[in-house]
Amino acid sequence: MNGIMAYFMSEHWNVLRYGSSLAENIIHKEMNWSVKGIYDIKTLSDLDRVEKKQGVFAQLLRVETGKTKLAPCYLVCLQDTEILHFVKRHSEVDLLSLITFILTHELLHIHRFSTGKADFYGDPHDEEFVVDTLTRLFLTKNPVTGLKQVLTLLDKMEAAPLYNEHIVNYGGNCINAYL
Repeated sequence: MNGIMAYFMSEHWNVLRYGSSLAENIIHKEMNWSVKGIYDIKTLSDLDRVEKKQGVFAQLLRVETGKTKLAPCYLVCLQDTEILHFVKRHSEVDLLSLITFILTHELLHIHRFSTGKADFYGDPHDEEFVVDTLTRLFLTKNPVTGLKQVLTLLDKMEAAPLYNEHIVNYGGNCINAYL
């Protein structure tokens, strides 16, 4: 990366909005749950030092309101530099498919934390395993053009959790599938 910051430009905003909409629709369809109103997206130009993180596409932060009756909100802090450099290095991956993958993954975390299926402060390894598995399953069921290239490339970098012996409990159903 050579220390160069890459920011989403105006031509990326429609892709970001469309990818966000696709991810919300997938979560709504698969989980019968709406994430509207409980999260916001920040990009690198809006992030402060704590919200910037190298080596990841996004960081999820929980925002406590201070009022016990209000549910927490979540911030998806997209790391523009990581995302844009990944797409640049891997021409077979398009930005829309990658953004849809990232946001579906983060919205699944939000669903799980908001519904009590996972603890925001619990074991991140176990949570990542379940969410990555569900993300891949849901995106396979709701294909986005170019998504196969994203999953194939990510599998080359790190094998999908579904390829090991774990079984995920999803809505009372056990999933033991290979994508």
